[in-house]
Amino acid sequence: MRLTLVIPPFDQKKTFGGGVFNRGMLPPLGVGYLAAYVRPRGHTVVLIDSPLYDYDCAGAADAIMRSKPDIVGMSVLTKCAHSAYALAKALKQKDKSLPIIFGGAHVTSFFENIFKECPDVDYLIPGEGEESLGELLDRLEKKQEVDDIKGLLVRLSDGTCIATAPRTPVKNLDALPSPDRDIYDNRLYVPLPNQNRQLPATTVITSRGCPYGKCRFCYQGGCYSSPYRRRSPENVVSEIDNLVQTLKVKEIIFWDDNFCVNYNWIERFCDLLDEKQLGIGWTVQGRVNTVSEKMLMRMAASGCYNIYYGLESGSQEMLDFVQKGITLEQSRNAVKWAKRAGMEIRGSVIFAMPSDTPEISEQTIRFACELNVDWMIFYPYHVQPGTFLGEIASDYGTILQEQADMSSPSYVPKAYLDAEQISKLIKEANRRYYLRPRYILRTLWRIKNPYTLKSTIIAFFYWFSLVTKRIDKKNA
Repeated sequence: MRLTLVIPPFDQKKTFGGGVFNRGMLPPLGVGYLAAYVRPRGHTVVLIDSPLYDYDCAGAADAIMRSKPDIVGMSVLTKCAHSAYALAKALKQKDKSLPIIFGGAHVTSFFENIFKECPDVDYLIPGEGEESLGELLDRLEKKQEVDDIKGLLVRLSDGTCIATAPRTPVKNLDALPSPDRDIYDNRLYVPLPNQNRQLPATTVITSRGCPYGKCRFCYQGGCYSSPYRRRSPENVVSEIDNLVQTLKVKEIIFWDDNFCVNYNWIERFCDLLDEKQLGIGWTVQGRVNTVSEKMLMRMAASGCYNIYYGLESGSQEMLDFVQKGITLEQSRNAVKWAKRAGMEIRGSVIFAMPSDTPEISEQTIRFACELNVDWMIFYPYHVQPGTFLGEIASDYGTILQEQADMSSPSYVPKAYLDAEQISKLIKEANRRYYLRPRYILRTLWRIKNPYTLKSTIIAFFYWFSLVTKRIDKKNA
């Protein structure tokens, strides 16, 4: 069958704030894994990445139909769910017989409601979709029944909907093929400012699930999180070697929520990477309570130069409330150790979560300035359906809108007057952080080559656009 995989339209520039630069686009690995799994079974795969080409619903529908699909599969996140529904409707208007599949995080969390909300979708695949999708395509191509395929929800011809038995997540991730990079227009994917040093850069993921899985604001901490599994170091290094040889990749951005799990795994990975002598740089995301100075030193020696920490708050009370499972002292140590290892550090905090107050936000600003990392992002809290905080948010404040860009408030806790107060607080946080002489001197000291200079200038204007962004009065 000819499968067209689709990333539905959403405003990428608005989502990440400012819209000054066309950056922040990285290859969607999920659909790459799907393509790699079904292609050896004889199916043809095309990807329409709507945000990459700035398609609206009509433009995406036209592009999909030009690909001449036998079936369409959409990867649906909650932030683009309504866009996916509209796109499915537009496709059915063009070809009523075209089968449409939804998968992705939104489907995993809300599969019970989607058939009612979107009458134009035919199949839902919650959870990890490789095996279910492969079987579905095989059966449809042979015109066989599909109602016994595990991990599937089906809308039957008479309009009734059924759910099959759940599918167990793949235990051995090494058994899955690496993402099919041929479906991507790799030249167009460019990371956010200061997320890399060299191009081309691409993403790799080494694990699925979360080993912690308790954070109340996170999808992985909800009831639909999957068990933690990790690929072998040998399997990961083999993929990286292939990327260097075929795409001439110079940097890898690891997309694991927490790369820094299990020192023995990391040591083996670094040893294998050193043996290959690939000469690449790489960046990771980590938790402050799972890193050690020894771990960070070992990673840095093998090319890791940048780590991102989700710090969340400068208040221990707030960290405990959201069950982050970290302490302020652990954050201090993690930053100190990364600096000793010579790494650049990116961090983020969240303002105006349920039960938050302006006083707590002030503590967070002071804590951020104390840590003095290379790049600090100040986010407003956004309600994430399917999470614990999402369920209780209305008890602690007012939800202004479900969909918003990352930099504009969409939720106001009871201790705040309105969204404008939160917006002003975030702007003040950015000014106080980035205009400190100590920070400016540290940033200038980091600039050691033309690419770093260019990236720093781009990043400055990017974050400046957030600081000067006008407040949306209708949500204030």
